[in-house]
Amino acid sequence: MAKETDSLPLPEGPDRVHYATGVLLGAEDFRAEQDYHRSRLARALAYAMGQGTLAGLEVIHEPEQPADETNPARSERLLVEPGLAIDRLGRLIEVVTPRCLKLADWYAAQSPQLLRQAWHDTGNLWTDSPSGVAADLFIRFVVCERGKTPAFASSAFDSFDSVTAARLRDGFEIELILRQETDPPVPQAQWPDFGGDAVNLRQAIFDAWRQGSAYSSLQGLDPLPEHVPGQDTSALFLARVLLPADQAPAGQRPARRSAEAVMVRNELRPFVVTANALARWLGVGVTGDV
Repeated sequence: MAKETDSLPLPEGPDRVHYATGVLLGAEDFRAEQDYHRSRLARALAYAMGQGTLAGLEVIHEPEQPADETNPARSERLLVEPGLAIDRLGRLIEVVTPRCLKLADWYAAQSPQLLRQAWHDTGNLWTDSPSGVAADLFIRFVVCERGKTPAFASSAFDSFDSVTAARLRDGFEIELILRQETDPPVPQAQWPDFGGDAVNLRQAIFDAWRQGSAYSSLQGLDPLPEHVPGQDTSALFLARVLLPADQAPAGQRPARRSAEAVMVRNELRPFVVTANALARWLGVGVTGDV
């Protein structure tokens, strides 16, 4: 599926379409109508709920599995379970079926130099962490074209039999990025510690308006600490992955220690806690509780 540029990250607008009898409507008017309703919902979700995992999306490492009498062979992979997340703009990212990344193939495709730079010594990433290659898994919102339908030509190159996308589907991309920093940053808390003080809570709400800092330029969102240079700054952190490996000399990849399990740290990601989950955690009775 071809990808389409999403209009929501644009800092200007949105404006509602003003309808009047006799006004000629074009494609841009219907697009503006969609943008208005999408952006209002996204803004509400971003500020009322925050960014992060809303449900599911657990990342699991599955080792290579040889074929047997009941199961076919399976290569080593990272599996992202189905789930739902809210990105920094308030857009919903939904994964309806499990998605996998073939880890051994990914490792073989990486530059030996970059893998050596992403190698971390014992205890470098966290207490008692083994030595190995560190990478972070991100998910980001993308718009995908679906199907084709006839349309008026938009340039001289498609003046005959011109077509355009029939539908646009909200989709996603998953990316595993090597971390070369000595101490790679992880997502930070979206709210400060109130310390049980209502004054601190009110001040945090006053300071919660992000438009000035999150859209510092026409390029859009400022990067968060967990983003790498050049990365889509709306991408959501899902997990840190550590592949146990031995340090390698110049020109060679760090040799993976296949006998050791690949470590996946899902708990480092930002989470969106629903009201019912929070009530249950606080011991407040909800429907169905006895």
